[in-house]
Amino acid sequence: MSIRSQWCEYDKETRKYIKKRDKNECVKCHSKGALQIMHIFLSRAKGGKGCKENGVLGCIKCHSILDNPIGEEQNKKSKEIMDYCRKYLIEKEHIEYNQEFINSLKFF
Repeated sequence: MSIRSQWCEYDKETRKYIKKRDKNECVKCHSKGALQIMHIFLSRAKGGKGCKENGVLGCIKCHSILDNPIGEEQNKKSKEIMDYCRKYLIEKEHIEYNQEFINSLKFF
């Protein structure tokens, strides 16, 4: 596994923390099945860090729409999911959302 991949991956303790914080359900639709951790402020594809401040639990459906929206309706839904998840994380983790925060999530 590359250093960049390790940076983006959620470690075991972080996964446990996120599952407990998010009550083991999708934070958007509250589904309890087939959950994944979604990168929110900075995506994995852009080198986003796998940390509690950058991840929330999401079901496969919400995660798929967030990452790969198809068509106008899903694009709108993707923005809605992203906005909701960002607000959720800002509140839960007491994040000061600014450029310094975003830079702290980037793999250099």
